[in-house]
Amino acid sequence: MASAQILKSSPHGWYYIGASKSIQAPKFVTVAEEEIVVYRGENGHFYAVQSRCPHMGAALNKAKVRGNSLQCSLHQWTYNNQGKCTGIPGSTQESIPEFAKLDVYSIEERHGHLFVHSKRNEVRTLPFFQNENPNDYSCAHVRLLKGNNHWSVPAANAFDLAHFEYVHHRKPTAPPIIDKSEQQKRGIKLQYEILGKEAADKWLVKKYGKNAQLDYTVYEGNLIVAKTTVGKFTNHMMVFIEAEGDKWKAWLFVLSKTNNHLLSKIKNEISAYFSYQFFAKECLELDGVTISPERLGPKDELLRDYMNWLTTL
Repeated sequence: MASAQILKSSPHGWYYIGASKSIQAPKFVTVAEEEIVVYRGENGHFYAVQSRCPHMGAALNKAKVRGNSLQCSLHQWTYNNQGKCTGIPGSTQESIPEFAKLDVYSIEERHGHLFVHSKRNEVRTLPFFQNENPNDYSCAHVRLLKGNNHWSVPAANAFDLAHFEYVHHRKPTAPPIIDKSEQQKRGIKLQYEILGKEAADKWLVKKYGKNAQLDYTVYEGNLIVAKTTVGKFTNHMMVFIEAEGDKWKAWLFVLSKTNNHLLSKIKNEISAYFSYQFFAKECLELDGVTISPERLGPKDELLRDYMNWLTTL
């Protein structure tokens, strides 16, 4: 059984690195202890490579973009967007040494924002909601959350069904369905009744009914993809969690079907506001919470299984 004390390092996974418009020149970022340089090629696409030239370690955030390639500022060794060295001044192609290559990272742009995967030299696709196309959605303003405990706790919290009932007043109406179909993810589908007395809950029940469903998937421990359905109402959220020492921060994205009408945008911002309020309250509830194997009770089997899964990553 895993505990927060065992899972000390940041997990390899997808991380939010900022708005696309913030990349005007090669930029240095750090994700999960990986030092990376992100740049935009002349084709408009973004690329992510290791932060220093393998020749003498020059910082590649000082490099020049040449077409879709990156040229080191110190000796002008040029690397294409796949990390291969394609040119050294005064040298032939045949004389380029074997070590002259960059580690590359998967990077994706969505809804005007950039996300990079911290695993080197592996092609990864940023997850989205099942059977949905990201291009059909727009994003509300991004919200920042912070927590005072280990990075594994906030994502694991959805597998703590006792708190779901006692803190959030959601009473399960059917056994949870656990998704273990892929090694890199762990999901839960939960049907429940909304019994809360807060204004937002009362409004949901009055307008859409009390029966609801949560489809919640965690990818690699730090990315949450969650869809809440209450009658005809749906709320789509993606949360990117990042370790900050013994604390964490998370970026909350609330998405809706693309609609350029002002009313639609306002509704999405309202949904994002209440989603943020829900998670902000969650952060307060979780303040200082730890997950220790010797202190889990008889109703914590789902949580125990989830934490065990984390250690396999």
